[in-house]
Amino acid sequence: MNGLPRLAPREFGDVTRWSSLLRRYGLAVAPAWVTGGRLDLLLEEHRRAFASAVPRDTTAARMPDAQPGQGVGEVAYRPGLSSRALRLTTAAADAFPATQALLRHSTLAAVAAAHLGEGASVNRFAYLTYDVAHDTPVTQLHYDRKHALKAYVCLTPALPEFGAPAFVPGSHDRSRRIREAHLTAGVPQDRLPITHGHRGHTPQSVTGPAGTLVLFDTDCLHQGGTVSAGNTRRVLRGHSHPAPRTLPDAPDSQDRSR
Repeated sequence: MNGLPRLAPREFGDVTRWSSLLRRYGLAVAPAWVTGGRLDLLLEEHRRAFASAVPRDTTAARMPDAQPGQGVGEVAYRPGLSSRALRLTTAAADAFPATQALLRHSTLAAVAAAHLGEGASVNRFAYLTYDVAHDTPVTQLHYDRKHALKAYVCLTPALPEFGAPAFVPGSHDRSRRIREAHLTAGVPQDRLPITHGHRGHTPQSVTGPAGTLVLFDTDCLHQGGTVSAGNTRRVLRGHSHPAPRTLPDAPDSQDRSR
């Protein structure tokens, strides 16, 4: 297809339309999902979260997931490069109301239930990422180790020079077969070769104004773009996961849906 699948503003609340695009392409884009004052509030909370978080000490053996009283924890992300990522826990809900309200939007919850099944966990945590200019992409082309539906909001313009994400529409079915074949063969989930075997696939970059939302199945091949000199990349992300399922006659620790 030419271009990524997009929704018109009149379709933003149409769960059936979202679900149809996710099944067919593995993603759907809603340009300018967030605008005006709501976008301003999200940007303000994003900046405040990074200002309040203690930078991760890469020499330490480990870093607590969250700081007491704040619910803001720094997570490992592109070690050695000029990029940071935070996770906001439920303890931070009152301090970041606009962020929490967006991730609990009724449409996002309904689409997650339709795509992942009833009982799906919807955006339990908010993940914030901040990237400055660098000569390599934020991430390589890959599928995720853990299956999820991700809500990805570009708080800066969704343009290539701002490191906008890129996707290979329709690649999710093939990637799912590869991932599940590795798991069946006994490859541990945390060692899946997620960036291997994707030669010949050319991702297409998301384009749109700041506030653009992408919902995507994490089996769809995707990558972070390259942030050009003079620009920064600010992202709000939420992860929805299928309800855990116990395999027949197998302990919960072998549950591959987690």
